[in-house]
Amino acid sequence: MSAHNFYLELCLNKAWENQLETLPNPAVGALVLDKHKSILSLESHKECGSPHAEVLALQKAYARLSGKKDILALRDSKEIHNYLLKHAKDAFKHTTLYVTLEPCSSKKQGKTPSCAKLLKSLRPKCVIIGAQDIDKSAKGGAKELEKSGISVIKAWKKESLKNLNNRAKELLLPFRILQTQKRFVLFKYASRLDGSINGGQISSKIAQSKMHNYRTKADFLLISGKTVREDSPSLDSRFATLKKRSPNVLILTHQTNFPKTAPLFDIPHREVSFIHELKDLQNTQGFIFCEGGAALLCALKECMDMLLVILNPSFDSCATLRMSLQEHFKLLHSTKVGDDLFLYLMPLRATREKQ
Repeated sequence: MSAHNFYLELCLNKAWENQLETLPNPAVGALVLDKHKSILSLESHKECGSPHAEVLALQKAYARLSGKKDILALRDSKEIHNYLLKHAKDAFKHTTLYVTLEPCSSKKQGKTPSCAKLLKSLRPKCVIIGAQDIDKSAKGGAKELEKSGISVIKAWKKESLKNLNNRAKELLLPFRILQTQKRFVLFKYASRLDGSINGGQISSKIAQSKMHNYRTKADFLLISGKTVREDSPSLDSRFATLKKRSPNVLILTHQTNFPKTAPLFDIPHREVSFIHELKDLQNTQGFIFCEGGAALLCALKECMDMLLVILNPSFDSCATLRMSLQEHFKLLHSTKVGDDLFLYLMPLRATREKQ
């Protein structure tokens, strides 16, 4: 493995740690090397409206290069930009920056300042980029850096980095599907090693907290009427580490006079709607987060863009329910969260459609 592949791999793995938590922004990872090729920082974008991955990496790298720790107390992106522009004029001239996505250009108008504009002022020796930005409002950062005299290596232009470029594009799939289709459907499915899916809570508390983070980013949480009747859930975000927000709820049911006795109906500042056919989803936009078991997964298999399987390292001889599904997937990424294994999967049908 070449050095470029190795460092971009680190950035990709870091970015996947915050996948979906950044929506409607893309998940991005960045890394800074010093002149001796030692890693100064490895960071990822955490949440929409917060500093981008490049800015967080530059922030931590500057603290290590200069020994000035006061910059680490800054949380606002504009404040970090302004601090670096004022204090770090020559600090990065021998450094190398790796980033999974092309830095946003100077024409970008958003909640945070342009990363390309900042980099043009700080002038790192080289910037290596995993994937090209196709967003009309932000693309063009690489060309800006090149015009300013900064060396830029684009993974999509290098045969030796083709695999990393493909993986960097896979990292962006939730963001790009949401952009192009105006709707991204994720199904979360928890299982034990023996395939059992009943018998109470399956995944760990850390995994549960991550799922509640996803709820804070979802426009709609889709659940079956059967689950509502049997489990009487609240579907809130009480275990989230991000700012708590309970999503609107869609209940898939054939029942027309559905009882509104579950706690989920009493959560303030949310809408609860009913859909009786899957075609009703066609008129629903945003990030749709589906939670449920085997029956709901089978019903939604043609609608989902991505499947997240949470595999808990346990067996349960008393559990009787197993999945029965004929479907093939591409493994996009796997990562350990607490004691659980998170498997991010894309249906091969969807993979072919998006090629």
